[in-house]
Amino acid sequence: MRRQTSRARSAAARCGVGGALLALLVSAPAPAQAADAAGTIKVRGRVIEETGDGVPAQVVRLLKSRTYLKLGGLRSLDQSVEEKRATTDALGFFEIECPADPGFPYYYLRFYDPKGFDAVKYRLPEDRDISKRVRQGRSVEVSVSFKLQADWPKVKALIDQYTPASQVGQVLRSLGLPTSRAQEGPGRELWTYERAGVAYLVEGAKVIETRSLPGGSRSAGDATGKDEPVPAVRVDGP
Repeated sequence: MRRQTSRARSAAARCGVGGALLALLVSAPAPAQAADAAGTIKVRGRVIEETGDGVPAQVVRLLKSRTYLKLGGLRSLDQSVEEKRATTDALGFFEIECPADPGFPYYYLRFYDPKGFDAVKYRLPEDRDISKRVRQGRSVEVSVSFKLQADWPKVKALIDQYTPASQVGQVLRSLGLPTSRAQEGPGRELWTYERAGVAYLVEGAKVIETRSLPGGSRSAGDATGKDEPVPAVRVDGP
């Protein structure tokens, strides 16, 4: 009888120790890497000009990146994918929130869309690497200042001279200063944009003729791997 009681107490003690260990395992925090994988990326910030004024309607893109080995060629390749984007409000503020992707260890912010970035007024902004904060599960706060192009004051002066709504004003706003300007007849100038592969015959504030240059646009050839902005020519109205 005493042996049975002793055995029962030993079994109960073993169960108690096992239960305690099980409780500790259940209540122990998960590894940091697992928490990051199931976490949420929260980014907020502001895009401003050199003057401190906010830049409205500016696209901000969250991109994720990874490096993988290409089978057969034994080459490593980089893959970047846009995860989410936001647009700045009237004061230049933006917010982005999305789940973290465990398959992509690197995250960065890109403050332009090549289809709509104002490359005439602003220099191309640099990307911001936020990978470390994302891995740590921390929220990201960032403020970016857009730098003006060196020739923007001259472009702005010409736009004001010809008026923004004029055809010449629209060309200036889209492509900036021409590569060259040459007289071609009384009161007429040929404005050549070599990078865009186009020339405009200008008379006063009007564009009376558009000419394509041999070789076309050079924008594609000048690309450096990043999705750089491509100039868009627009001439509205008669």
